[in-house]
Amino acid sequence: MRPSAFAVSSLLLTACGAKPDPTQFDPRDVSGNYQLTYDDRLTARLDVAGLVREVTHAGYGGVVDFGVVNGSPVTLDLTAFCGRPEVQCPSESFWAKVAITQPHRLENGLDLQQLTVVDDTVHSLDAGVRAASLSGLVDHANDDRFLLGLGANAGANQACLALAFSLAGGRFSRVGERTETTLEGRTERNRSCPLDGGFDGGVRLDAGMLPDGGAADGGVVFTCAPTTITRLVAPPNAPVAGLEDGTVLVGFAGGCAFGPVLAGASLTLTTGFSGTRTGAFDPPPFTPAPVVLPDGGADGGP
Repeated sequence: MRPSAFAVSSLLLTACGAKPDPTQFDPRDVSGNYQLTYDDRLTARLDVAGLVREVTHAGYGGVVDFGVVNGSPVTLDLTAFCGRPEVQCPSESFWAKVAITQPHRLENGLDLQQLTVVDDTVHSLDAGVRAASLSGLVDHANDDRFLLGLGANAGANQACLALAFSLAGGRFSRVGERTETTLEGRTERNRSCPLDGGFDGGVRLDAGMLPDGGAADGGVVFTCAPTTITRLVAPPNAPVAGLEDGTVLVGFAGGCAFGPVLAGASLTLTTGFSGTRTGAFDPPPFTPAPVVLPDGGADGGP
């Protein structure tokens, strides 16, 4: 799996941005050890030449029934499939205990940082053994959301390699965080715009009245409508509490799961997770992985 443009840009992180003062609290610091809890819901999605069947299943046991596809019944025995040594299902691709660090945080003051996640499932390893790791990006300007590619990390058999769009992602939660809802003006293109302060139906305005100048819109007239906006808000310098909105998605070629009859199909398995920070960054011995992000199929990135 090749890194995306975002992954390549992250290589510049060490050379850009003013260095923070290491003696001062850095709200970007999300390093630590975390205990993850996976939900008991697995979404299985089968795509056969654009014909999509999606089934929500409880846990990793039992059989998923996709119904009749191309004239034949299609089922997936999850117990047998996830039990195969060459297959890593979502909760195996991202671990139940992890140690997380930002290797370049002290070298620059950027919001976008490299994030390295280490498998801490077994903390005390035999001599010479090193834990697996993944590296992606965390964006502190976007609610501390992170993204890691899994396509290079699962499957020893070529037919069962995780597809390039496989990912783990979520956000770091903060102590005392809450959601706030406000009513703000938005155009049809979801741009911020000024409401007239009393007309519930919104106000018509040309592009020159938009806060960004609207030069690229060529004077097009938009409707500025009242829109409910919800934001996450945390107390100043709130420490990290854990992980929220976690998702692990692993994709497989159809031939891996169903054999030659569905070789051209794709199967994705998705599950959610949350996590609690259990202490400071304390990893087992590991070799840092290069930054890899999920590839959505375009040359420009995910």
